[in-house]
Amino acid sequence: MLSEYCLIEAEARAVVDSRSTGGARGVPRVEGGKRILVVGASGDMGRAVLQMLARSRAKVGAHYNKSTTLKRQVQNGRIGNSKVKLYAADLSTQKNCHALVDAFVEWAGGIDVLIQLSGNISRPISWEALSQEDWLADLNVNLSGPFFLSQRAMFYMMKAGRGRILLTSTASAKHGGGKNSMAYGVAKAGIECLVKGLAREGAPHGILVNAIAPGFIATQFHSKRMGRDRGALEQRAALVPLKRAGRPGDVAGLILYLLSSGGSFITGECISVSGGDWL
Repeated sequence: MLSEYCLIEAEARAVVDSRSTGGARGVPRVEGGKRILVVGASGDMGRAVLQMLARSRAKVGAHYNKSTTLKRQVQNGRIGNSKVKLYAADLSTQKNCHALVDAFVEWAGGIDVLIQLSGNISRPISWEALSQEDWLADLNVNLSGPFFLSQRAMFYMMKAGRGRILLTSTASAKHGGGKNSMAYGVAKAGIECLVKGLAREGAPHGILVNAIAPGFIATQFHSKRMGRDRGALEQRAALVPLKRAGRPGDVAGLILYLLSSGGSFITGECISVSGGDWL
């Protein structure tokens, strides 16, 4: 039922249809020449986004923290027709977040799009056992980091009079999060407030700010980080009304839509990709 957990890499490679002139199957086209910074590009959803951008002729900054998989995906500074530059950075401080955006702007000549897919849970344990250090670490990486990245990106976008920012929340944030991921859920709920505030500030400058809220997606976050075995993953997927886990490409497809001309009248929204979870 959940063989996609063993096929994440295959999906990332297959998500681009080589016969299509418009890009990935069923995915709106992003205008060529865009300067796009993808933060957290080494994760499963990040790699799917990069593959869907392969035909866009964009200048793409692909950020990672500790990953060799992303380096293998980028060959000779390119993924398909898109030019790609890798950035290794720890984003635990405002200074580091601003420095990443500055470095990308210097290379690309500006920034049109910020896609934030980074996130982590310091320790997947019950809220009763959370230490202050764990709590603050999860708030920092999942809320403070996205804010500081957006803060700097909007500085440049306001000067240009245009831009789009896509942040990442989680569908479970609207339902109290999980028992073993309480601080993560609280931080992700804060993303929705952040998106609305930044969207209000960005609108006069032509800047659209939205968030995606993935539900139960077949990624290594669930299988490795959260320590769920195959049986637990199948049980969780059975609770989804569509009776399957989402795929990284499902999330990447929404991101690409929001970056396309079809998303030009959408701002301040947090859109779930959850297969109808919690209906």
